[in-house]
Amino acid sequence: MDDYAHSEDEALIEEHHHIPPALAASAGLAQDKTNFADWLRDQRVDTYKRDDETNIDGLVGGSSTPGSKQSDHVPVIISSPREYQTELFERAKEKNVIVVLDTGAGKTLIAALLLRHIVEKELDDRKAGYEHRLAFFLVDKVALVHQQYSVLEANLDFPIDAFTGDSGAFMYTQDFWKETRNEKTIIVCTAEVLNQCLRHSYVRMEHINLLIFDEAHHAKKNHPYARIVKDFYATLESGDHKRPRILGMTASPVDAKTDIHAAAAQLEGLLHCEIATVDDPTVFSRAAINKPAEGFIEYHRIKTSFETVFCQKLRSIIGSHPAFSKILTYSGECTTELGRWLADRVWKLWLTREEAERIEAKTERDIERRSKHGDLLQFSNDDNDDTEIIRQAFQLTADHSPGELHIDPFHLSHKLIRLIEHLQEHFDPERDKCVIFAEQRLTVALLTDLFQQPGLKRRGYKAGRLMGSTNGNSVDLGMSLAEQKLSIKQFRNGELNCLFATSAGEEGIDIPDCNIVIRFDLYKTVIQYIQSRGRARQLNSKFYSMVEAGNFAHRQLIAEIEDHEDKLRDFCRLLPQDRLITGYDYDIEYHLSKEKSYRTYKVPSTGAVLNYKGSIAVLANFVSSLPHPPDALHRNADYIIHHVGGEFQCEVVLPNCSPIKSAIGRRVLSKQIAKCSAAFEMCLKLKKQKHLDDYLRSVFTKRLPVMQNARLAISSKKRAEYPMKRKPNAWSVLGFPDKLFVTVITLQEPKALGRPSRPLALLTRHLLPRTATFPIFFGNERTSCVECTPLSAAMDCRSDEVEALNQFTLRIFKDVFSKEYVSDAEKMPYFLAPLSYSHDAELTTSCRDSRTVIDWDCIRAVQNTPGYIEWETQSEDVFKDKFVVDTFDGSRKFYTKYKRPDLRPTDPQLPGLPRRHRSKDSKEVTVDIWSSSISSLFRNVRNQMTRRDDLPVIEAEYLPLRRNLLDQFDINDKVDTTCFLVLQVFKISPLPIDVVAMAYNLPAIIYRIESSLIAFEACTSMGLGLPPALALEALTKDSDNTEEHSCEQVNLQRGMGNNYERLEFLGDAFLKMSTTISLFSQIPDSDEFQHHVDRMVLVCNRNLFNNALEMKLEESIRSKALDRSNWYPLGLEILRGRRYKSQDTHALADKSIADVCEAIIGAAYMATHEQRNFDLAIQAVTKFVNHRNHKMNSWGEYYATYKIPEWQSSHCRAVHLNLAAEIEKKLAYKFRFPRLLRSAFTHPSYGSIYEGIPNYQRLEFLGDALLDMLCVDYLFHRFPGADPQWLTEHKMAMVSNQFLGCLCVSLSLQKHMVSMTGGLQKEVAEYVMAITVARTQAEDGAEAAGLGRAAYARNFWMEEKRPPKCLPDIVESYIGAVFVDSEYNFNEVQRFFDTNFLPYFENMELYDTYANNHPVTLLSYTLATEFHCTKWRIMCSETDDEERGFAATKVVAAVMIHGVVRESAYSDSSRYAKMRASQKLLKEMKEMSMEEFKTSYRCDCKLPNC
Repeated sequence: MDDYAHSEDEALIEEHHHIPPALAASAGLAQDKTNFADWLRDQRVDTYKRDDETNIDGLVGGSSTPGSKQSDHVPVIISSPREYQTELFERAKEKNVIVVLDTGAGKTLIAALLLRHIVEKELDDRKAGYEHRLAFFLVDKVALVHQQYSVLEANLDFPIDAFTGDSGAFMYTQDFWKETRNEKTIIVCTAEVLNQCLRHSYVRMEHINLLIFDEAHHAKKNHPYARIVKDFYATLESGDHKRPRILGMTASPVDAKTDIHAAAAQLEGLLHCEIATVDDPTVFSRAAINKPAEGFIEYHRIKTSFETVFCQKLRSIIGSHPAFSKILTYSGECTTELGRWLADRVWKLWLTREEAERIEAKTERDIERRSKHGDLLQFSNDDNDDTEIIRQAFQLTADHSPGELHIDPFHLSHKLIRLIEHLQEHFDPERDKCVIFAEQRLTVALLTDLFQQPGLKRRGYKAGRLMGSTNGNSVDLGMSLAEQKLSIKQFRNGELNCLFATSAGEEGIDIPDCNIVIRFDLYKTVIQYIQSRGRARQLNSKFYSMVEAGNFAHRQLIAEIEDHEDKLRDFCRLLPQDRLITGYDYDIEYHLSKEKSYRTYKVPSTGAVLNYKGSIAVLANFVSSLPHPPDALHRNADYIIHHVGGEFQCEVVLPNCSPIKSAIGRRVLSKQIAKCSAAFEMCLKLKKQKHLDDYLRSVFTKRLPVMQNARLAISSKKRAEYPMKRKPNAWSVLGFPDKLFVTVITLQEPKALGRPSRPLALLTRHLLPRTATFPIFFGNERTSCVECTPLSAAMDCRSDEVEALNQFTLRIFKDVFSKEYVSDAEKMPYFLAPLSYSHDAELTTSCRDSRTVIDWDCIRAVQNTPGYIEWETQSEDVFKDKFVVDTFDGSRKFYTKYKRPDLRPTDPQLPGLPRRHRSKDSKEVTVDIWSSSISSLFRNVRNQMTRRDDLPVIEAEYLPLRRNLLDQFDINDKVDTTCFLVLQVFKISPLPIDVVAMAYNLPAIIYRIESSLIAFEACTSMGLGLPPALALEALTKDSDNTEEHSCEQVNLQRGMGNNYERLEFLGDAFLKMSTTISLFSQIPDSDEFQHHVDRMVLVCNRNLFNNALEMKLEESIRSKALDRSNWYPLGLEILRGRRYKSQDTHALADKSIADVCEAIIGAAYMATHEQRNFDLAIQAVTKFVNHRNHKMNSWGEYYATYKIPEWQSSHCRAVHLNLAAEIEKKLAYKFRFPRLLRSAFTHPSYGSIYEGIPNYQRLEFLGDALLDMLCVDYLFHRFPGADPQWLTEHKMAMVSNQFLGCLCVSLSLQKHMVSMTGGLQKEVAEYVMAITVARTQAEDGAEAAGLGRAAYARNFWMEEKRPPKCLPDIVESYIGAVFVDSEYNFNEVQRFFDTNFLPYFENMELYDTYANNHPVTLLSYTLATEFHCTKWRIMCSETDDEERGFAATKVVAAVMIHGVVRESAYSDSSRYAKMRASQKLLKEMKEMSMEEFKTSYRCDCKLPNC
């Protein structure tokens, strides 16, 4: 879905895992980097050596150019079964056929396609007012009714029902079937049900439009299949249009040792069908259908049966009692077939208390019956004995113990011992699944019981049984339908790995992961052989037959069966040509010779020629060169032929990994030429888009798709020095002002400061934007938020007022911060002023006269005191609550309290006044008040100074200066800073103490205001009017590895506020959505692959980075925290105080700059989020992608560029209208364009040639981006404090295929999907069953807990198997379809999301474990908790060495433990490389003990409590 276009793939989500902080110092990280670089270098050398030894032909897939010498590898032109299935389906649409295909070869797909075709026609007929008709899917067994129904019901969106003989008498009425015909379209039932309904005329053959006979070989003699056709179908006139179509399905047209030709002809005649099959059955062995390897298990058998001691005792009791005769016979046979232990054991299994009571009750009924006939006297004694015999036999059986089982010839037969030995050698209980067929139910029950014995169970066997339903026979051990279903489910889920079955398991059950089949009892017919062998479908499966040594009958039977199968194969191959499905290249030379006008194409630069015939080979070569995923089922071109009038038209469909998915050829007179035409058109498309080179060779042999070859990704490690803007542009507007704007600076919690303070005003030449409140920290959990409130009215200023403000500002810098500047109001970027109001005063931004808020008296008082306050001639009050500075040492500043007349300068100083470095060489143990007060002077100065012991002593509070109040810190309030001063070198500042208290906060406040202004101005320069708070957050990068959320932050800049991570997470999603909508709207003819390529060009970090540099965005990124050098105003001449070197550059990684672009997009989205207006975010996207494929500036422009295609608005058939009505009923949305909805459910395998409707891939591409945005928006706003790591992990749960598959089933969307992929229907049905059971269990659990069924845990889907990929795809495509149909109304997709997604994610804690299962997270957890290793890390690097065998840039990830690379993996992105490397290491450590780990990886990390 998003493998191509997630810009976050390049570094956002790949770094989000719980990697523990590195405990080593930076030197350890540097050493790891060095070791990793050395390892990479060694890897390159090794790879080069391997490449030199590799045959280059093997790397390029053996492709060849037309006209060049062919390699030994010839691409298979026709190897997909879909081609044959399609033609068989087309054949079945035209006439009655019996499809003869091997087990697992896709007969069910053909049936489903035909059902859909017939029912869609039926819906058209119903719309036209014709009488309603039904399609019947007939089966031979009750169990198959439920199995086939589950498959069809899960895959077809038509009303379907299922009936068996056990359904009840209600269905045997005319009214019932009349109602059924009106409400349903398809019925799955046993043949006998339909036979009875036809016989009683509840249903007439005219009411049927399709008859499907599953396992059609049963149609003979008086079988219900035969009776239905003979008695009801054949009686209709052959030309009657009311005759239903017939489809028979079988693996063999005969099931007995009869003449094949005669039997096949008889079957065709009886079913009024023609047999149709493939002429090359091996086509299926080249695809997804796997035939097992066959072998024999030979055993010896003793010739004579005998009675065990226990059986002899039983015989002495039961004599000739008729109820026991069969079991006695079977027990005797057991001694030769199974062994004496099981000959006794069978009685335990059979003669249970329930069975004894049943036999006794039957005996009593016989007594009563005989008494009614007057035979009571004659049989009374025998009857009494019979009931007593039953009781005695039961008691003897209950008391008998067969003894401990030993696997030896005394207890078991040689046949059983050989079975156990064979399984021991060839069966792996952890990996394999085995089905063992036996003829009798008692044998199946005994074998199951045997393998459940402790001795065998310990070997890993998990045995179960499968047999038909009971028939009432006392010796019969049947299973109910529910028990059969349970056994099959347990076998599928792995709860059972060894299934013993009767013939009930031969037909119908679908167990695709069974890989061993054993015939314990030899098959007797060819159909038994074919069907039991067909149970083993996994790759490298085995099929074994147990054969008695020296048994001529067995050998002869095997030979006859093999001969019969050969004859059957020959029979199918020798059918008339009109019965054979030969593929579309059959006799192609002949048809090409008849085609006089077929086209050619010549490449001008090379002269390479493409013609009709050669196009098939060229296309086959191209497909073989594609980078197929390992689990791809279809790796070939599929051709779909469609009849159009008297002509044929073909569509070729390429695998999902192809850049172009399909092409349609011209209409021609033969199927063979139609195929060539489609291949020719596809080759032209590939050449036009440069996927074929000028020699008509695939470019995939040399490089990956364009988007990867362009190397659009950039490095998160590469760093460069860029200019850094230190001050906002607002400060550069200088000159003597005549107007000033006031920004009021207040504290929300002024008491947190610990002393009285008053607000300050920041006066600027231009009105400042309102910045967000931000916290400052005073220590010991005391904090307050700063509020900066700009007043809108300008203040007219006289020159004297400006000068007074300037003097007040300079005084603050001089006294509080020890910086004395030349007075020059023209160069001062801003002015400071005290306010006449308190912090909690109500000040409105629209204040008409800003002058009134300023304390002009205070300003004048400071201005009128050019020096310091003289104290020697004043009263003692002059010492009270003043600000005192040391003019020789700027670090010594104090708040005075009052005069201490009780102290003299010679008295000892308190420890509250720290000793200065200039006095540290003093040998004095104690320091008096005088000496400590002048300690800022140099020694020679102090020595020359006259000591004055007459000076008053002042008690004061020392002010430790800490400028970065933005950084949260802790101080110990218990430290007493009280001290005593004599004013020998100290001066009293005219600044009021409450002004000073507030002024001490200015470095943090000015820094934050300036940072906000710089970010605000950067966004404004791009035309993005973002609020300063959002702009600042988007441009804040507070460490060298900000994006590596869980790693130790390198060079962390503290106190910068929120960094860009969360906004980047949001902006990435909006960038993906907006560019997706734009491409979808503007380029309607592009396919999904090209959309991904085009989107990557837009959203890739390389593009964002380059455009950011063009706008000089890197200068405005905030990467440096507050320090003493970067908050002072620039441009002023300093007279006194430390001069700091200006830092005008900063180092940024390329990717960091790209990340900031996405963060700004996220900020733009947030700026107008409450108004649900996306225009500002769209403008941001347009700025940063800077590409012709996204020029929009408002949401409405997206739909304005979308032109409704003709297929979308074309005439709708009844099936389309019916689909729209079903969706409206289900999801409360009415589609204006039902054909658009149909497209959302059209699988890529279903050719557009049928309805002229494209598949869902483009809509899925659109829906995926919309869904991503919906999930990100929900998480971002629902969890405002969550970090991007947490957000990303939990978003992964919401968009996972696992959840979307579950949601698809809960909404029953899968029923509406149309596809032509063999086996997909059963995959879907199996998943539907599994997820439904999981939900039911969750509801049961909630009910058991007393919560009610509706309160079930919504994460029940997490533990279930992964759904077929098509299920999540159609959820996304449906979202895309709703969006398009609603004219791009985002509220409609939001409503769908709120209604159907959010109920699952109200409690996100349920999904914490989802992220923990991620390989990297799991590796972190394993290393930390199981092995207590802390010195590890995952290193990544990009590799672009073409000689390595890679076609383009790859990323290598290596897991390093204690500085050594222990596992590595390559992938297209660091995300997947890390995952694969972690998976490999987890697998290696799976069975490792602590000691083994410590030894193998040389880990010396200490264990807990060590």
